[in-house]
Amino acid sequence: MSSMIDKTTTEDRRAAADILDDLQAVLHAANLKLPSLGIDWRSAKATGVILIDLGAARPDVIERLVAVLRRGMRP
Repeated sequence: MSSMIDKTTTEDRRAAADILDDLQAVLHAANLKLPSLGIDWRSAKATGVILIDLGAARPDVIERLVAVLRRGMRP
């Protein structure tokens, strides 16, 4: 069964990996690191739904992330 999921999600898995790379690059440019950031491959393999897991981070890191997002939302 898992090989069927692998075949049907190949493009989605590749796209998720690319998006994760993009997110890591943006976070790096903002001098932020989410230590648990990654793709939840286990769930993807079981369900075919690919999720990017933002993971856990200290409140000060999330506070800086919120500030970066707010700056990016300004017109």
